Amino acid sequence: MEKSVEIIRMQEPVNCHLWQKAGLVSGDFDFESVETYYESSHFDRKLLRCKRCGQLYYYEYYEIVNFAGGGDDQQYCTYIPVRTKEEIEMLNGMNSFELLMVIPRLQFDDCVKWMR
Repeated sequence: MEKSVEIIRMQEPVNCHLWQKAGLVSGDFDFESVETYYESSHFDRKLLRCKRCGQLYYYEYYEIVNFAGGGDDQQYCTYIPVRTKEEIEMLNGMNSFELLMVIPRLQFDDCVKWMR
């Protein structure tokens, strides 16, 4: 039996410059850390605040280490706009793959893109 996958829709961060700007690059990101939920060398979860507008983002960073060497470790960053403590708690209870079912979100791997 297949498990159905449900999209979780969060409120769009319409007042944030990141939502409005086309062609985002890493230099557009200017956050302050509000709270840290988990932090290690290859996996982080935090609550960030946009310094320009105050929009809160649930942030996850993870790295898949290539133990064979070569320095080509895959790195992924996910930014999900949040408003409430309940939303943050829900996201904290999800694994990295489940977070990919949340929209809108900013996905930053080889490029920066909004998943709407």
